[in-house]
Amino acid sequence: MKLLLTILFSLYIFTLPAQNNVIDSLLARLYAATDKFETAKLNLHISKHYEGIDLKKGTTFAYQSLQFTDSDSLIAEASNQLGRFYFFMAELDSAVFYFTKAKETLDRLNDPKSVAIIDISLGAVLLRQGDYNGTIKTLTESATYFEETGDKLNAAKCYSNISSALAELENYEQAIKYNENALTIFEEQNLLPFQLITLPNLAAQHYKNGDTLKAIDYNLEAEKLATKMGNKRSLSIIYNNLGSIFLDSDPERAKEYLEKTIQLKNELNLKAGIEVTLGNLGYLSMKNGDYNMAVSYYKQVADIVKGKQLVFTFNQIKTCYSKLNQPALALQYADKAQHLNDSILNAENQKVFTEIQTKYETEKKEKEIFELQTKNLEVEFKKNRNRNLLFIVIGILAGTIFFVYILLKSSKRKRIVAEQNLKIKQQEITQILKNQELNGIDAIITAQEEERSRIADDLHDNLGSKIATLKLYIEELKTQKNKAKEKEILEEKLKLLADETYKEVRKIAHNKNFGALINQGLIPSVKNIAGEISMAENLQIDVININVNKRIKNNIEIQVFRIVQELLTNIIKHAGATEATIQFSEDENGLNIMVEDNGKGFDINKVTFGLGLTNIEKRIENIDGNLVIDSTPGNGTTVILTIPL
Repeated sequence: MKLLLTILFSLYIFTLPAQNNVIDSLLARLYAATDKFETAKLNLHISKHYEGIDLKKGTTFAYQSLQFTDSDSLIAEASNQLGRFYFFMAELDSAVFYFTKAKETLDRLNDPKSVAIIDISLGAVLLRQGDYNGTIKTLTESATYFEETGDKLNAAKCYSNISSALAELENYEQAIKYNENALTIFEEQNLLPFQLITLPNLAAQHYKNGDTLKAIDYNLEAEKLATKMGNKRSLSIIYNNLGSIFLDSDPERAKEYLEKTIQLKNELNLKAGIEVTLGNLGYLSMKNGDYNMAVSYYKQVADIVKGKQLVFTFNQIKTCYSKLNQPALALQYADKAQHLNDSILNAENQKVFTEIQTKYETEKKEKEIFELQTKNLEVEFKKNRNRNLLFIVIGILAGTIFFVYILLKSSKRKRIVAEQNLKIKQQEITQILKNQELNGIDAIITAQEEERSRIADDLHDNLGSKIATLKLYIEELKTQKNKAKEKEILEEKLKLLADETYKEVRKIAHNKNFGALINQGLIPSVKNIAGEISMAENLQIDVININVNKRIKNNIEIQVFRIVQELLTNIIKHAGATEATIQFSEDENGLNIMVEDNGKGFDINKVTFGLGLTNIEKRIENIDGNLVIDSTPGNGTTVILTIPL
């Protein structure tokens, strides 16, 4: 019986409900791309989205990205992604190769932070390979770096994997302390994926420390979180752990959890840890007297494990055949177990003998080398002393001659340089006067152009959505001809919006409105403008904040708000939609905004974009963001914005 520990990686990518739509959009861009660098970046981006869906497909796209060798940063990122895939597929040697390649590339780029992050991944591989002291050493160094630089998140990742190594060394109390420190940081930063990794680990450690109730509570809490997030990989680990806990106290419940684990691991093509689950199912079958089923499970385990684990498996199969009154097969597997055990013991004994012999011969050679080196050092010291004295005398003589020569040459050069400097200064003064005249003219022209551009942007951004909403109210007013009460309410709304539009014009004229619309924050401001538009009853706009809790830099908030304003204006003018949704979310890559409508849509390849989309693209470019538009006729429009923070 064994509980699986989840190993925390330096990064954790999880699947969103719209992941397939994003992949389809990226694939469309990939097929249309002609630039090699852009193609490599798209391949890498697609591979990351496949990490939580299909590891083999993700590996294929990561390899395609690695073919572009003209960018060290891209090579490092693609190598790191391949290391992740091979880790999840339990091909640890390949994982070490690609992580090491990523580190070497980052060393050349002089990027110590990224190197420390890769070391978290290497520590995870060492942990999976059973090198627990190596894991603790590697991750402690990384944790120290992150603590010194104030990077609490990456320090917490180190704590989590150090905890797993300590647990394997059976130091459960220390393991629990490290994991609790990590969980506190993950909860402070509302990082649900990392909480999902830490909770099953704490459950396993409490179980091994003798606290079964806490183990069950942590596992059940992790199960709720994994189900909510749709994370099947974590569910497979949680179900295995629950099955292990209930093996003896509730066999039926244990079997149910273990069978769920096998189903999920096969579905995700996860090889790591499946032998533990199969072995536990074999144990339950033996306990229930179903020895044929137990043999089936243990034979699957025998195809995976090696060494002493294989000896144990052969002995279990032997026991099953004995219970089935099949002595020939029982004897066959007993012989296999004995044979393999003898081989292991012989190999271990031979290894010990070889190490003793090697140590003796090494010490003998080291003694001989030390004596020879001592004699050579004495001779070499005398030679070096005489040679150094000769060099000192020659050096003093040469230095004196050279010093006299330099003095003479320097005097002549100073005179020539002084004459040249006088002519250069005269020319510089003349040029400075000309440049000052030209710069003054350029400054006047630039200021005029910037002021014109500012006024045009303010008119378009601030008044565009309000005038579009006015139009919407007027159209609604036409439909209320015989409804006096509704007409009166709508006229009042028109009056209020007209007053606001008039005030907006005054503010633009006096240059007082820059940033005023978002003085309460990006999302509350978007909700205000959405509420105004929804009051017309022709278009209902919902604003959803998934996990954005902190204020964004003011300059970015302003740009994003302007973009959302423009998108809403386009929906009102062109989409013919009755419903729209604006969704905000945040992850490690930055701020994500998705704007959807149920309007008539359009053909992206045929439509001609106007000033509105041009303004959006300019604003996205100014904040280094990314824009994806997905639309087809009759199916509405989806716009995805990704803004780095």
